[in-house]
Amino acid sequence: MPRLLGKALAGLLVLGLVAAASAGATSLITGADVQNGTLTGKDLKQGSVKFSDLSDKAKGKLTVPGPAGPAGPTGQQGPAGPEGEPGSVDRFAEFNADGTLSDDVQKNITQDQLGHDPGSGIYCLTFPEGEVPLAGAANGVIGDVFATLQIEEQGNIASCPDAAQVRVVTYDLSAGGAADRVFRLVLEVG
Repeated sequence: MPRLLGKALAGLLVLGLVAAASAGATSLITGADVQNGTLTGKDLKQGSVKFSDLSDKAKGKLTVPGPAGPAGPTGQQGPAGPEGEPGSVDRFAEFNADGTLSDDVQKNITQDQLGHDPGSGIYCLTFPEGEVPLAGAANGVIGDVFATLQIEEQGNIASCPDAAQVRVVTYDLSAGGAADRVFRLVLEVG
């Protein structure tokens, strides 16, 4: 029996030494014991390194977006949108330099509404009460021509008959001032 007791005590002693050595080994390995570049992602336990554990430099590199990838395939055509409302342009016309209406470009403007002094570059329009335009645009059609538009609901526009509510002046930059030129006019009654 003393022999059996000796073997049991020896076994317990060996077991105690192994446990103590293992516990001591985990606390003895530090970063200084690991050669740079030898640990990889395989060596780390999943989830053991958190974003807060990283240096500011490493965090900065992770938050910078990478380059854009290639464009994806074109998507399918979407459904047609709802039908729009009819256009709001109430009147439009193209005028020749002599003040006559162009035959193919006009809507709700008649020749008798226009007055023009040849050579002045000034064109005056008069509309019936209740049909006076509130807004619009005028532009030259060719070359260095531009046009100005003035609308006065009550009339009394300079260089026009008292009743005229719309004045267009065409300017030719090449000629250096107001000149009779082709222009287009768009007006909205409101």
